[in-house]
Amino acid sequence: MAAMAAQSNEDLGKLILRVTVGGLIMFHGLALATGDTGIPNRLAAWGFPEQLMWLGFIAEFFGGLGMVLGVYARLGGFLVGTFMVIAIIMSHIGLMNSQNHLFMVANNPAGNHWDHYFLETQAFYLFGAYAVFFLGAGKLGLNKGGAWN
Repeated sequence: MAAMAAQSNEDLGKLILRVTVGGLIMFHGLALATGDTGIPNRLAAWGFPEQLMWLGFIAEFFGGLGMVLGVYARLGGFLVGTFMVIAIIMSHIGLMNSQNHLFMVANNPAGNHWDHYFLETQAFYLFGAYAVFFLGAGKLGLNKGGAWN
């Protein structure tokens, strides 16, 4: 009985992780599809064609959707996590005219004290996505994808 409850709690925890990380990153993918210029501008700064932004859309939107549904959730976690590594390299470590944000702490909106790490959102998606990759989807989902779920 205790083992069954522990398994149930583990699956519930995986579901919460999947839905939170996957559901939130899907909005970033939708922003790309609806005209956000951040990624295309960074691609151009690195000399890449702006159309590569669609790889970001695929990773963020479909990777997130897979995590939410429990369909190839590990693959979705891998795609999102790897995309975040690339995004951090291209936009946040001081290369190609970007600012170095790795060790930056930001002020609150009033500007009177430091209250957060500058890359906390990127770190959330990076580590959350790789957690889904390593943990898998659990039993609470559509459970498609074999070993990649």
